Amino acid sequence: MKNREMARVLKWMAMIAIVVGIVVSIMNIAQFNDRNLGLMIGIGFLIGGVQIMMFGIVFPLFQKNQELPLVAASPEEAV
Repeated sequence: MKNREMARVLKWMAMIAIVVGIVVSIMNIAQFNDRNLGLMIGIGFLIGGVQIMMFGIVFPLFQKNQELPLVAASPEEAV
């Protein structure tokens, strides 16, 4: 299924982004302020990774709703 493969790829991309965010944040944690560009980039990777992970989890749920076959309306509902 293409949806499962895409969800799996999104989860892997999210994990990579989160790991990069952790590494960059740890490398730049010495000066903890808003002018530390490396730390801000690391935090951005962490937030982005979590959002990508959320899309990887939620996307297949939306696709399952679209793949369900439509049920024909009964004659009683048409009245």
